[in-house]
Amino acid sequence: MRLLCDLGHTRIKWAWADGRALSGCGSAVYAGSSGYAAKLSASGVPSAVIAISVARERNEAFARFCKERWGIAPLWRGSLPEGFGVSSLYEPAESLGADRFAALVGVRARHPGRPVCVVDCGTAITVDALDAGGVFRGGAILPGITVAARALLEVAPILAAPAGDASYGPCGRSTRDGVGAGLVLGAAGAIERIFRDQETVLGAGVLLTLTGGDASRISPYLTCPHERLPHLTLEGLAVMAP
Repeated sequence: MRLLCDLGHTRIKWAWADGRALSGCGSAVYAGSSGYAAKLSASGVPSAVIAISVARERNEAFARFCKERWGIAPLWRGSLPEGFGVSSLYEPAESLGADRFAALVGVRARHPGRPVCVVDCGTAITVDALDAGGVFRGGAILPGITVAARALLEVAPILAAPAGDASYGPCGRSTRDGVGAGLVLGAAGAIERIFRDQETVLGAGVLLTLTGGDASRISPYLTCPHERLPHLTLEGLAVMAP
C-alpha cells in the first residue's frame, strides 16, 4: 500500500492508502528519531510514499528517513491551477499551501457539485471557499489557537495559556479561563463570520467542513451546522496520488 504523509508546521500526519481507502491514520510532533520516524518505522513497507508539505525546512530530513528506511524517495505533490476536480483562482495558483489544495480536492471528492467552506484548524486557521463547480474562490487565514496563545504570552507573560481540554464560556472567572474563552470563542466567531461572508459568494446550500488538529476544540463552540473530517487532507492526497 501507499503511505500518504502531510508535513505541517507543527505535526506530521500520515495514512496508508489502498486506492482511496485510508487506514492506519496517525500523527506526531516533530521530534527526530523519537517522533514520527519511530512510529512509521514499525508500520510496514510502503509501495510508494506520497507527501505534501508546508514545512519545507523539514522535507530534506523526511526524504532522508524514507531513503534510509525503505530505499524510497517521496513523491511530492503541490497545488495546481487546475486538477482533480478543482480549479484555483489563487494568484499564483502554485503558491496556495499544498495542504489547502489537498483539502479542497478531498472535499470535492466527497461532495461533488456542492459549494463548501473548508476550515482547517491547525497552526493557522484557513477558511476556504469552493463553489459548486469546483472553483476555489479564495479564502482567509488567521492565527491558530496555539499560535495566538503563544503570541499573547510573549507580550504579556501574566496571561497564562489556557488548558487545551477545558470548556470555556463568555464570562471567564480566572485569567486562564478568560484567555481560553477569548481564543476559542474568538476563533469560532471569526470562522462563522467568514463563513457567512463566503455564503454570499458561493450561494445557497453551502456546507461548512472542519478539519485539522484543533477542529475538536473549536467545533463545540460553532452555532451553525457543520461536519468534521479529521483526515481530509490525506483523503485529498489519496485522490492526488498516482
